[in-house]
Amino acid sequence: MQSDAENRSGGVEQRAHPRMPTKRKAYLVDGRKAWKCSLIDIAEGGARIALGDIELPAEGAFLVDSIAKRIHLTRVVWRSQKEAGLQFLESDTMDGPAGGKDGAVSIATRFAWRLNAA
Repeated sequence: MQSDAENRSGGVEQRAHPRMPTKRKAYLVDGRKAWKCSLIDIAEGGARIALGDIELPAEGAFLVDSIAKRIHLTRVVWRSQKEAGLQFLESDTMDGPAGGKDGAVSIATRFAWRLNAA
């Protein structure tokens, strides 16, 4: 049996931060589109999500995690038919709930403005 420090190929775990399993909903936002997704696990530097019917954008997207009150600019580092791995490029805390898809888009838009202004 493999330990938590080993990956599926039998090698040593390469992640900089430990993954924490979770079963919570979040929103993936690309421009004016938002999709509800399921977080499978999350770490300080990234997350694994269940794709469902999400069409991942070629460029980065925002992950709005209203339970943890965090927003992340992400990039896709791997994908399979059912899951994808996201790396967090920039992260910030958010005030209040996402407010559904429209609220997630609004939060992502404000975060993008802050990133562009910096």
